[in-house]
Amino acid sequence: MIRGVRASVACLCLLSVAGNGAAQTEDDKSNLFTKAKAFLNRSVVHGVDTNYVKTPAQPWQVSVKSRVAQTDLQMHSVIDGTDLFDGERVMPFMVGVGDMATDPRIMTKVSTSVGVKVGYKGLSVSYSFPVGGDKSQNLTLRGVGNWYSVNLRWHKFKSNTMSTHYSGMVRARGIIDYNEETNKYIFSDWGETIMWDETGEEKVSPPITIKTLIFDGFYIFNHKKFSYAAAYNQKTIQARSAGSPIVGLMGYYADFDYADKHNAELIYWMDGIGRLRQYQLAVGGGYAYNFVPAKGWLISALAMPMVTLLNQTRINTYESNLEEVMNKHLIEYAIGQLFVDEGVNVDLMDFSDEYEIYSTGEHSRNNRVALNFTTRLSVTYNWNRYFINANGQFNNFNYRHNAMHGHLNDWYINASVGVRF
Repeated sequence: MIRGVRASVACLCLLSVAGNGAAQTEDDKSNLFTKAKAFLNRSVVHGVDTNYVKTPAQPWQVSVKSRVAQTDLQMHSVIDGTDLFDGERVMPFMVGVGDMATDPRIMTKVSTSVGVKVGYKGLSVSYSFPVGGDKSQNLTLRGVGNWYSVNLRWHKFKSNTMSTHYSGMVRARGIIDYNEETNKYIFSDWGETIMWDETGEEKVSPPITIKTLIFDGFYIFNHKKFSYAAAYNQKTIQARSAGSPIVGLMGYYADFDYADKHNAELIYWMDGIGRLRQYQLAVGGGYAYNFVPAKGWLISALAMPMVTLLNQTRINTYESNLEEVMNKHLIEYAIGQLFVDEGVNVDLMDFSDEYEIYSTGEHSRNNRVALNFTTRLSVTYNWNRYFINANGQFNNFNYRHNAMHGHLNDWYINASVGVRF
């Protein structure tokens, strides 16, 4: 699978040359390549202070790279306990007292990929493939100049496991008999109010689908002395320490979709929400610094708080026949729960094939201004024609919809070994 595909405007130039080559003279072709080369030179080192930023003598570079990444989604929902457990319809063994909280968490396995990158000055193309962990789909586009950086990443993955924490005050009772004449169960009296605090791993079938799209771009003020490219794609070399204020724009879209009848219980716990989409657009300012502790070494750090100006949540809600199915299989559930309470490792009966869900509409809400942030760190060593680099990025996004809120953390670390020629 292609992961980390990078493209640039140079491809368009080359295609244009190939398509019109028959109609052009050799002078025309030479002139076009000369202009393209001049454009690349301007985008890389035009106007920089060569005491601080130097251009490698070799324009080409080839590197072997690897990448590890992970996405962590955490949700939090608070619902009136009596709406969840009223002691009659769903879970008649339990009645809620006050608010009850549900905290699902989905964390992907750490994904690993390897690949090769070929670059000319500031332009590069890379190909990589997964070798372990999360078998997700990724598409990354990046452009870096002496005064700017833009980055776009699309990520799609599925998860069939979820860690969920439940907490709240409840009262419980048990089944003591069954009345054949009335066809009803006879329960014991309600017990004392107790704290229910439980965390467990749950299987989700079919898997929850999560898609994210993250864009960020920023302007570098001190581009004469500070080179972002030296830290993140090694097309320049930072000779002396320098920093720069930066301003940036970030866009974020996420789609969490678990609207399937087999997930009726999860939807019930999440106050009827079966799909959630988040739209954010943020602006911010920060600072980036390139530290050169010794010849050949470069340590670069960037931090940029972001104020979210557009912050919209769109949800799809559902109702289900969960109550009817649970009551239909009340005695099976009670027996299975008894075994679990006694510590016996058995699987509870799965009734999810009998569930049905019904859409109750789509709702959107503009949320208040939020604070997000992005941080990056890079370490590079250059010697002769060779270089090694490791860099990482961490993003944090928050969302809220009525009593439901949460956040998504997304991080990755890239490492590469390359040669210039």
